[in-house]
Amino acid sequence: MTDNNARAVRLGLVGCGRVTEIRHLPALREVPGIEVCALADVDAARLASVGERFGVARRCGDYRELIEAGDVDAVAVCVPPRFHTEVALAALAAGKHVMIEKPLALELAECELLAARAALAPTLKVLVGFNLRWHRLVREARAIVGRGELGEIKLVRTVLTSGVRRGADFSGWRKERETGGGALFELGVHHFDVIRFLLGDEVAEVSASSRAPDETATVAARMRGGAQVLSAFCEGTGENHGIEIYGARGWLRLSCYRADGLERFDAAQYEGAFGARLRKLGQTLAQLPSMIRRSRRGGDYVASYASEWRHFADAIREDTTVEATLADGTRALEIALAAWESAAHGRTVKLAGTERGDDGGAESRDEDTEAHTADAEGDAADAGGRAKEASARSLVARN
Repeated sequence: MTDNNARAVRLGLVGCGRVTEIRHLPALREVPGIEVCALADVDAARLASVGERFGVARRCGDYRELIEAGDVDAVAVCVPPRFHTEVALAALAAGKHVMIEKPLALELAECELLAARAALAPTLKVLVGFNLRWHRLVREARAIVGRGELGEIKLVRTVLTSGVRRGADFSGWRKERETGGGALFELGVHHFDVIRFLLGDEVAEVSASSRAPDETATVAARMRGGAQVLSAFCEGTGENHGIEIYGARGWLRLSCYRADGLERFDAAQYEGAFGARLRKLGQTLAQLPSMIRRSRRGGDYVASYASEWRHFADAIREDTTVEATLADGTRALEIALAAWESAAHGRTVKLAGTERGDDGGAESRDEDTEAHTADAEGDAADAGGRAKEASARSLVARN
């Protein structure tokens, strides 16, 4: 596209489910660099409802019609995870830039297939939908860690909970790991990526447990740099989204759902001390006008999606590298799969590529990865066949 800088990126979204309706489309209203020109979904009523609500006239019952349109520059893959690979492959084959919602895929072999196909078209941008990387407070926390203000990182604690299972629109596929649902894949993948993003470090090993039917899970991990991580995920309670990072010189706490949700403490400081509370109150009052402005636009969480889309549009028009890559999506999936394996078999699982040494006898995924690599050609052929044979009926279970 030689005229990228002269016009908005024309985007088509495949899948009109919850994430499209309540996250992406509201955020895209705030991104003048992208024009939403088409929607696709096999549910005609859903397609019509979302199209009417957001004023999108072109509506396709078959995603291939959207992908093959000559006036669509980029495709958002917002279908259930088991269909991510086939839709993304079709979009790349049609010469479209692609945004793929998390989790990237359900198996590492599919990730390898996507990476191999993307490598054949290096001018196309492929972004994985880790919106937390663009959350204002997450980026501020990352800067604090990067400047060394907390010292050596010792401990990270995260929690992400939701009452999504109580909703009338809670799809059946979202309940089971095998179809890309459950706490580890719906919620945990977000944090498996954001922990890597915040620390600039990789997970070495994980130990996890879960409560059937994949509603609640806890994960303990060790980073390669030595930091310990404790994470909890639950889809059957209230809404909470917090991250704490503890270092030798201090610690910070952030809430992704609060406009004033970032707090930093020195190592010798008690969080309930009067001075600390007074300073926090002063900061909140000073930030109040900007907090009100952001709240009127949906708050920082919705803004993270808008920032993610601006980044995608800029990468397309300016030919720059995307920040959440296929490699990032693959790594987050690898952590989720290791956590699932640990929960299923009651043992610690070491991730592939971890340096060997004092790993405490952890079960290694190196052999699994070698098997994935050895079988990649056959798996790629199977996935490619699914992409060629995919029909509108295969996307009945929308995101």
